[in-house]
Amino acid sequence: MNDWIISLFTNSIELGTNLKLRRLSHQRPPRTMEQRLLAAAAAGRNHNQFPKSLNAFVSLISNPCTSDSTLTTTAETLISHLQSPNSNHQQILSLLSALSDHHPRLRREVVAAVKYFILLPSITIPALSHALSLLDPADSAALDLFSDESLFLTLCFYECGKIRKWLLRNVSIFRVRPSVLLTILLGFTMDPFPYIREAALDGLVMILNDGVVVEDRSLVGGCYFRAAELLFDADISVRRAAVSAVSEWGQLNVASNPDEYKRDLSDALFLQLCVMVRDMDVEIRVSAFDALGKIPTVSENILLQTLSKKPLLSTKEKIYPGQYTEKLSNIPATAAAFAFLHGLGDDFFQVRRSACRALQTLMVPSAEFACGTVDILVCMLSDASVVVRLQALETLHCMASHGHLKVAEYHLDMFFSILIDNDALIRSAMRKTLQFMKLQKLAMFRSCIENLIKNLELYPQDEADTFYALYRIGCSHRKFVIKIIQEVSQELEPSLDGKLGFNKVKSAGLFVLAISAPVSLERKTSSVPPQIFSYAVTLLGRICHGLVDVVDENTLLSYLSQCSRFTFTSTSENIEGGLLDFGLKYNRIHLHEKSNEVSSPSKTHGPSEFTSPLESHVKSVSCVKTIFQKIVDLWPLIQLGCMNEVARTLRSLKEETKLFTRDSHRPEGVIVFAMNYIHAIKLLGNAWAYSLSMTNLQLKGMGALEYLLGKMERGLTEMLYRYVGMTRNEELHILELMLVTYAIRLACGDTCHFEEYMRKLDFVLCSIEYLYKEGSFEISRFVTDLQNVSREIGNSEDKAVDMPYLLLNSLNLFSLQHIMLSGELKHLDAEVDVCGNDFRKPLPFVPGLPVGIPFEITLHNISSEIKLWLAISVGERSTQFVFLDLNEFGGSDEIRKFKFVAPFFRTHRVKHLVLKVSIGMESSSENRNLKRYNGPKHELIYLSRDTEVHLSMVVR
Repeated sequence: MNDWIISLFTNSIELGTNLKLRRLSHQRPPRTMEQRLLAAAAAGRNHNQFPKSLNAFVSLISNPCTSDSTLTTTAETLISHLQSPNSNHQQILSLLSALSDHHPRLRREVVAAVKYFILLPSITIPALSHALSLLDPADSAALDLFSDESLFLTLCFYECGKIRKWLLRNVSIFRVRPSVLLTILLGFTMDPFPYIREAALDGLVMILNDGVVVEDRSLVGGCYFRAAELLFDADISVRRAAVSAVSEWGQLNVASNPDEYKRDLSDALFLQLCVMVRDMDVEIRVSAFDALGKIPTVSENILLQTLSKKPLLSTKEKIYPGQYTEKLSNIPATAAAFAFLHGLGDDFFQVRRSACRALQTLMVPSAEFACGTVDILVCMLSDASVVVRLQALETLHCMASHGHLKVAEYHLDMFFSILIDNDALIRSAMRKTLQFMKLQKLAMFRSCIENLIKNLELYPQDEADTFYALYRIGCSHRKFVIKIIQEVSQELEPSLDGKLGFNKVKSAGLFVLAISAPVSLERKTSSVPPQIFSYAVTLLGRICHGLVDVVDENTLLSYLSQCSRFTFTSTSENIEGGLLDFGLKYNRIHLHEKSNEVSSPSKTHGPSEFTSPLESHVKSVSCVKTIFQKIVDLWPLIQLGCMNEVARTLRSLKEETKLFTRDSHRPEGVIVFAMNYIHAIKLLGNAWAYSLSMTNLQLKGMGALEYLLGKMERGLTEMLYRYVGMTRNEELHILELMLVTYAIRLACGDTCHFEEYMRKLDFVLCSIEYLYKEGSFEISRFVTDLQNVSREIGNSEDKAVDMPYLLLNSLNLFSLQHIMLSGELKHLDAEVDVCGNDFRKPLPFVPGLPVGIPFEITLHNISSEIKLWLAISVGERSTQFVFLDLNEFGGSDEIRKFKFVAPFFRTHRVKHLVLKVSIGMESSSENRNLKRYNGPKHELIYLSRDTEVHLSMVVR
């Protein structure tokens, strides 16, 4: 009985305790959804339970509100599963890939885990393929995995085609000897899978683009002929890649052979590519014509054969080495028959444009071939595609500038119909072509002038360009100008009420034409009635706006005033000279007067000392203004992605600018600025075209785009800080280009450096806003929209949600504007030299002790307020800085030369040591202080090239 009572009492106590515990458990706060998912994912630590927790992992990774601690735990769990041989590696790698994409801060941990997983001996082929796809070749953290040649060779022999494809697409990240690499690539061109053969051909092209030097002529020829065999592959993608490989290796084959064989090899390459202009695939035909345009020299008889269907006598029996069909290994010269006519009549505008572009290169050395293409190109002006018409006009312009364009009367109707085209770019291109034409008859010239004035009446917005075209055409046909002006001189006389006889638009055009007529400054005679110059003064502002690249308003006014007092002479007299000669003489006189005002009477210089510098300055400023206007005209082509035409034009503009640097040791600041600006626009165009092609980004990642944008950012930063005398307009122009650079980088998904470039973007926006307030300028739509996007991204919790879409919309609003230079820019530059020091005469040093290095330093246009640092580097990471106090050295701000001994403390225990030395200017960009104790507190803008200093250890 007592036992029963004790048992009952014990049970009642336990029941009460359980009820109390249940009551306490109900009082706990409920778990959140994130905690429940984390618990479900944690249950998957047992590998057998992992499939059940798969949905929990997916939810945690894809949810933007998941906390950082939960994501870290999730990453650790997945990485532990990846290292287990019993796990489903395919599923885990997919989850890690999603984790890396959605949360970039965990990418480093994911890459480290994948690198370890790849090196495991138990890895399966599908898992290896998936793991390799997670590694970004542009990521520096993944590069050390591919430093071993054995891994490359191991992957080459995997049976899985996906692994071999990945290997060939990313062959540039492996550190493999060129001989081994070429052998492997040539072997893969015989792979049974077409996408492997395509990748191998792309790899052969990539080797040459990466600068690998192949000196063995037999090896070069082997690569070329192997690519030529694949031109007849059954797969379209292989043939497309083979065209590029044939072009690149064919040009190398031509260059590596002696001069006596180069012409025949170049002709053989041309014929080999002509075989492909009739391929069924559009892209192959485009690539073939693009490749034809890259061949520098081709025999004239073969070029003429491309314009004729029938075999010419000069090419009928000639045969060249190559691949004509799958079984025929010799190419007849008649393979070029009708090649260009076939391309210019193609159904696709891309092929027609590419054929026009190839003609532009090939017609330069051959006048007869150029004359044979005039009729074809004139017919192309009626093409339905604006891009093709623009390319045809550009080709005609190139032909005219080289003196190969012979215009017949029946061509003029087509030319003049283009002058009234609805498209402004078409009209502008036609006017530029007319400027170089040689018209043989007065009737043709009169018709040209009438149609230009008609263009002026229909499109008043083209007035400035039309005035310039009238002036240039008049300068080339001065005899015709005299006859036309004398014919209409009576009608140009004002009426009794003082109004001009013609309407103002037509009168202005004829006045511009009259200004191009010759005058004699010495005899003060003119072949144009002098009163015409008096009437032209009434339209001085409009005329000067069109001739801004030729003369300024003061010079034009003085010219018109003097010519109005000249004597009228007959047309039979030979008169030379005109506005340009007067402008040079006028500016020389004014510069001489200005110098006399500044200098003392005892030190007055003769006028001959000022002639050359003035003419050089006037011509250089005029040249730069013209170049900048041409660059603005290229912007529509950059937007369309036509970078071949843009690059060719920019290259010619750069060569034109270099002409002003040949006769002077130090070119003017405006010339150096122009060359840097041309390079920046080229980088912008390539980056713009690259960012538009999402295929390139998917295949090659952000590596190439980051390289282009990085170079452009450095170049624009130097342009902003290395020039003195920039106006607010010029600074705003450069800052807007920097905004475009940052916007492209962020829009293309560069999430690794998101915070850094958003900070830079905000800093530039603040700088632009400050300049706009100071100068009361009108802010552009691009900048306004980008300010709104920046605020929207800053206020958003998930900063990567719609960022690419918003930034791309902003970029669509950007338009390249004309930059107006002041002409007074000074370029900040520095030179560092160590006399008599090279690898044969090194400076002695004792390891562990400092060594003094004697430098000869020259500074240009650097004031003493600028903080300069001497940067002495050993390798890539170790740099020592020495401050240069300019107040301790003599010289003026314009040029300062001095000697300086800099101590170097970080001497290593090695026999030989090579240092790289340069001078940097401390800038306050982004107002960001660097955590550096013995060096600059802000970023450095380097003003000099690297100079090598050779040290040798003292032998006791």
